Amino acid sequence: MYDPAEKGFDEALRAIDRAQLVLARELSHSAGSRLVLKGGMAMRCAVGSMRLTKDIDFDRSPGMTRAALKGQINSALKSAAALTGLRSPKVDITKDTDTTCRARLAGVLASGKSVRFEVEVSGRSEPDWPHVMQQTVSPPARYTMAPFVVQVYGPQMLAAIKIFAAMSANRNAPRDLLDLYDLLGTGANPAQILSALSLDELQVIAQEALGKLTLSTFELAQQELLPFIAPAHRAQLDVSRWETMTLEVAQAVGQWAEQAVGLKQKATQAQAQVQALEPAAVQASAPRDGHV
Repeated sequence: MYDPAEKGFDEALRAIDRAQLVLARELSHSAGSRLVLKGGMAMRCAVGSMRLTKDIDFDRSPGMTRAALKGQINSALKSAAALTGLRSPKVDITKDTDTTCRARLAGVLASGKSVRFEVEVSGRSEPDWPHVMQQTVSPPARYTMAPFVVQVYGPQMLAAIKIFAAMSANRNAPRDLLDLYDLLGTGANPAQILSALSLDELQVIAQEALGKLTLSTFELAQQELLPFIAPAHRAQLDVSRWETMTLEVAQAVGQWAEQAVGLKQKATQAQAQVQALEPAAVQASAPRDGHV
């Protein structure tokens, strides 16, 4: 894992990154089998993304109690504050429902600069365990943290999640486009996962991907995304490059949706063939001449 200090990030983002990694380590130790890392930190841990993340997100098993979850998050955030050297740290639970727990850590660095970030744990549904992998995380040496193991979604699932997010009517986040571009570079192909959607849903993705992704303009990326990208990589992004990335990602998303349609049709045909053979199989096994 690269060191943000060596990439030119300011001290606030470096402190947040370190605190988030401490949090991920602490939660992986206390509730690792029931939590799955996703979002920007998952991209950083599993794919080597150069993007730092504003917040950190997990999925959890619904069987984990709210009380246990809140206690573990509170303890992990306090450890993150202590090991990052935050002064006057404050931990707040900002949302506590049956499906979502969200907490915020805020504090002050020795320089006087304020830092804050949130952690959200979602329990809306059971994590997609077949697409979860164990990932060894090796933090930057400057963080003085030993490697640790965390559960994280694999590239195929991360790509599917990013497509769902990017196509949401109430969301327009340039980080989704960048993450999909990075996942495309790894060879990720979420077609099998997407094939669980209906044909209508897949058609919408194939037809509307370009129009939806172009809403994440370079101007919006400058405001919301570029501050979390290393300065050297940031300098390589301009309007022309961003538009090229948008087209490449939209084309890939459309192709993945079309492949998913093909997989869905093959599955339907195979099921129809099995059903067609069932009457013949029943006939063949039926008693003849009254003898069993």
